Amino acid sequence: METRRQLFNIDPGWCYLIAGLALLVCAAVVPEQAKVHRLREELAALKSVEASGYRRLQAYAEFADDVEAGEPALLRRLAASQLNLMPGGTTPVLMATSIDSTVTDWVEATLPESNFAYMPFADSLLARWVLGPSKLWLIALGAFCLFVGLMMGNGTTKSALGVRAA
Repeated sequence: METRRQLFNIDPGWCYLIAGLALLVCAAVVPEQAKVHRLREELAALKSVEASGYRRLQAYAEFADDVEAGEPALLRRLAASQLNLMPGGTTPVLMATSIDSTVTDWVEATLPESNFAYMPFADSLLARWVLGPSKLWLIALGAFCLFVGLMMGNGTTKSALGVRAA
């Protein structure tokens, strides 16, 4: 009588091995991915601050150029706000609200606000497990799954460890 051998022998130990490896890889990779995300967000924030600084520098340079060029409207505004002087023959209709504001306030008012928004790290159950206080339990579970997977094998995984089947 001819016996047929199966081409593939399904071993339940492989499921445990794969699950254990997946848990251990996640425990190693996800925290580093969170660090990379945090550093990228810090870099984006610093780039936003740098761009804001360049816009501020450009606004002050334009203001200095207008003062150097003798822009008449700017000189009148400066005289009215800083020296409390009005050109002859003019009477103020309303009390200027810019009298108490400084020149730097004028320049800062022309700058657009920064539109940087911090994007938090993706919140998932796996990320909470790996980044939270239960990380050690997850590593222990992964190691246990590896152990169970190696011990459940029908000879193929045991031979990798050097264990002889009885």
